[in-house]
Amino acid sequence: MLVVQVIIVIVGIYISLHVLYNLSLILVHFLISRDSSLEFSPATKFIVLVPAHNEELLISALLLSIRAQNYPKNMYEAVVVADNCSDQTATIAEREGARTVERADGKCTGKGYAIKFGLENIKDEPYDAVLIVDADSIVKADTLRELDQAIQRGARIMQCFNGLANPNDSWFTRLMDVSRSLGNEVLGPAKEKIGLSAHLMGNGMCFVRDVIERYGWNAFTVGEDWEYYAKLVSKGERVAFVNSARVYHPESIDLKQATTQRLRWSSGRFAVAANQGIRLLCEGIKKSSLMRLDAAAPLLLPNPSLSVSLTVLLMAVVLVVPFPDHRGLFGWFLGWFGMLLVLQITFYLVGVMYVKEKKKKLLAIFCAPVFLAWKSVLDLLSIAGIGRKYWVRTERKL
Repeated sequence: MLVVQVIIVIVGIYISLHVLYNLSLILVHFLISRDSSLEFSPATKFIVLVPAHNEELLISALLLSIRAQNYPKNMYEAVVVADNCSDQTATIAEREGARTVERADGKCTGKGYAIKFGLENIKDEPYDAVLIVDADSIVKADTLRELDQAIQRGARIMQCFNGLANPNDSWFTRLMDVSRSLGNEVLGPAKEKIGLSAHLMGNGMCFVRDVIERYGWNAFTVGEDWEYYAKLVSKGERVAFVNSARVYHPESIDLKQATTQRLRWSSGRFAVAANQGIRLLCEGIKKSSLMRLDAAAPLLLPNPSLSVSLTVLLMAVVLVVPFPDHRGLFGWFLGWFGMLLVLQITFYLVGVMYVKEKKKKLLAIFCAPVFLAWKSVLDLLSIAGIGRKYWVRTERKL
C-alpha cells in the first residue's frame, strides 16, 4: 500500500507542476500589460514557403490569401514545394502565380525534408525572412505586416497565431478551438510579455535569413517543429510569439480523421521530449537559463488532455483502492486532486472567453470524456513506441 501511495504522490506532483505552470502564465497574461510599440514602414522582404503534398483541393485558397496581403507586392513571393505529389498541386500553384519547385524522393519523405528542399532552392534569392505555411491554411491579410513589425523590433524567430478555420464543424473542432484559443490568446502572449520562448507549431513559423543560414534545417522527425524548436532554444535563440500575425488551418472534424494526425504529433512530441527535453532542462540548470528551463517545460510536462486524464485516474484510484486513512490521507488526496481538476476546467473556461459562439463551445466540454479516452489511448501508444514513425497525410474533407 505504501508503494501505491508513493506513486500517487509522484504523479500528483507531476500534474501539479503542469497546472501551476499554466496557472502562472494565465496570471501573467491578465496582470501584466505590455506597452504598445512604434510602427515602422515595411522593410522586410519575405518568401512565403509552402510545403505541399497532394494539396490540390486547398492550395488555391492559401495562395489567394497570400496574394491579398496588406503588404507591398514587390516585397514578398510565394514559393510552393510540390513534395512527392501525384495530383495537380504543382499545376494549380503555378496557375495561381506561385513559383513552384517539385521534389521527388520516395526514401526521404515528410514535411521536414520538403522544408529543407525549399530552403535550399531559395538560398540565392534576395529575401530577408521566410514564413513557412501549411498548404491547407489561410493567412490573414495583415500577417506579413505584423511579422515585419516584429522583425524590426528585434525578433529573429517568430511563431504566428495558429488557429482553426473551421471551429464550429463538430464537437471535436469546438473543443480544439477552445484549447487552441487558450494557447494563442493567453499562454503564448504571456510568454511574450516576460521574454520567454514560444514553441514552434509547424504552421506559421517565420525565420530571418541569418537563422536559416546559421543553423540550416536539420529536423526530419514526425515532430519536426518541436525538434527544431528545442535545437534553436538550446543555441540560445528565442521564439517570439506574434499574436497579431494570424494563420488558420482546417481541423479534423472527427476522431477517425484526426487519429493518424494526432498519433503522429503525439509520437513526435514524446520522441523529442526524450531526446531534447531532458537536455534542455539540464542546460537550463547548468547555465542558470530561465528560457531553457521554460522551453523544457512543454516537452517534459504532460499535455493538457493527458494531465486531465491522469487527474481523473488518480481520483478514481483514491476512491476505489482501500488503504489505511493515516492522518486523513484519503481526504487530503481527494481534495488535492479535486482542486487540480477544478483548475484545469477553469483553464477551459478561460479559453472559452476568447472564442465565438461561447455557448456551443462551453457545452462541448460534455464531450470531453470521449475525447480524453481516445487521446489517452494515442498517448499510451506513443509512449510505448507504437506510434507512427513516419509521416502520413491527413485525409482531406471539404
